Amino acid sequence: MRWNINRFFNPENRFWAFMERVTDICVLSFFWFLFSIPVVTAGAATTALFQYTLRLTADEEGYVWKTFREGFKKNFGQATILWIGAVLVGAFLAFDLWCCQFLAPLGAVRFFAFFLLIGAIFVYLLTMIYLFPLLAFFHVDTRKVIRDSFVMSVGNLHVSVTILVIYGITAVVTYFFPMLFMFWFALGSYVASFFYRFIFYKYIKDDEE
Repeated sequence: MRWNINRFFNPENRFWAFMERVTDICVLSFFWFLFSIPVVTAGAATTALFQYTLRLTADEEGYVWKTFREGFKKNFGQATILWIGAVLVGAFLAFDLWCCQFLAPLGAVRFFAFFLLIGAIFVYLLTMIYLFPLLAFFHVDTRKVIRDSFVMSVGNLHVSVTILVIYGITAVVTYFFPMLFMFWFALGSYVASFFYRFIFYKYIKDDEE
């Protein structure tokens, strides 16, 4: 019995390791929410979040606050530009979709325009989900972040769709438990980070070869 008790309270026990990881994600989600409150800083906060979750998937996470703060400060300007640009493009596509739905004339033109916009929105979402993880992992210039996000998302479509499904599940869970939305987003980003790391290492290996 004593051996079992000592084993249970061992810090290296899988249960406590799991609880420590959950605690880290909770703290991370709080920092992400706090630093996203001004809205314009949401891009930098999301990049900082991924800087930690990507390290977490490789068991090299370190301290949550230190990693988050460094990622936020280092990528603030670039991530903010990407965030504002992504919001503007998303708003433009949403407005076009609204116009197509309610203002465009009936017939084949409307049908074609609608599906063309749906395709553009899908490509936009695929590219969008790679922007901040890629910036957190590689620290490249803005133009290259956008280009590589598109190339990686389309070139690894099955993985990209899987990541979209993860965030879709996150959105559904958030709908039913909205008070914990920041935790669900951080948790979904952590799960997605395993797929991001797989893709990023694939391209690093290709560059080395």
